[in-house]
Amino acid sequence: MAWLLIALLAAVVLLAGWKGGRVAMAAAAAIVLGWTTTAALVASDYRDAEGFFDCGIHCTSLQDAVGFVAFAGPAAFVVLLLGSLAGYLTRRIRS
Repeated sequence: MAWLLIALLAAVVLLAGWKGGRVAMAAAAAIVLGWTTTAALVASDYRDAEGFFDCGIHCTSLQDAVGFVAFAGPAAFVVLLLGSLAGYLTRRIRS
C-alpha cells in the first residue's frame, strides 16, 4: 500500500512538472522522493526492508522494490542529469 501512495505522489509531481514545463525538475523530484522513502524504510526496518541485500530467492515484494529503487534511483538521477546537461549544451551551442 505504501508503494502505491509513493507512485501516486511521484505521478502527481511529474504531472505538475509537465504542466509547468519543468519535466526534468519534476522527474528529479520524483526520483529523490522515491529514494529518500526507500532510505527511510531501510533505516526504520519496516517489514524487514533492509533484508533486500541478502534475501536471495526468498525476497518479499517490498524487498524487491526497495532493492530496485536503491540501485536504480541514483542511476536514473545520473541519466537525467546527463540528459539535462546535453540539452543545455545543445541550446547553448545553437544560440
